[in-house]
Amino acid sequence: MKQIVQIIILSVTLFIIMPIGANDIDHQKYQSIKEIISNPHHQEEVEIYEERIRKVTDEPLPYLIRIAQAKDTYVFIRARAIQLLELYQNQTSQSALEKTIEDSHENSHIRKLAIRTYSKFSKIDTNRQSNFIKRFESDKELGPIVKNQQKFNGKTKHNQFDKKKLNQLNHQ
Repeated sequence: MKQIVQIIILSVTLFIIMPIGANDIDHQKYQSIKEIISNPHHQEEVEIYEERIRKVTDEPLPYLIRIAQAKDTYVFIRARAIQLLELYQNQTSQSALEKTIEDSHENSHIRKLAIRTYSKFSKIDTNRQSNFIKRFESDKELGPIVKNQQKFNGKTKHNQFDKKKLNQLNHQ
């Protein structure tokens, strides 16, 4: 009995000292990033947001994902966070967008924007991407967006430039 009590105390202590991964983000950084992207009066270029966010943290992806998924946050702020995910194309951002698109209880504007952003990802498996998006062709709300993105992507995918390479070429 004494060992069980010690294990419980140890477990509670570890839980308090080392929080679970979902709570690993710094609340102050989260608030700063949220404030940066929440200015409703300015529709600034993505690069300007990226520069301002980089002053807060070198690892903005977890913060942007958390903001995008925060259902208690204004839709326009969540939308801006989703748009900014295009800058951080990897498995984590891809999964976050897929989760948002699949969530039938999510705001339809957010889901549509997630499809648009997801469709712009050029650094992921294109077969997986197109197969995932095709699942929503017959969806009442998402179908038209999916079909429109497929037409758009068919025209642009082959001529897409990597933004960093383009920047490097311009500064040489």
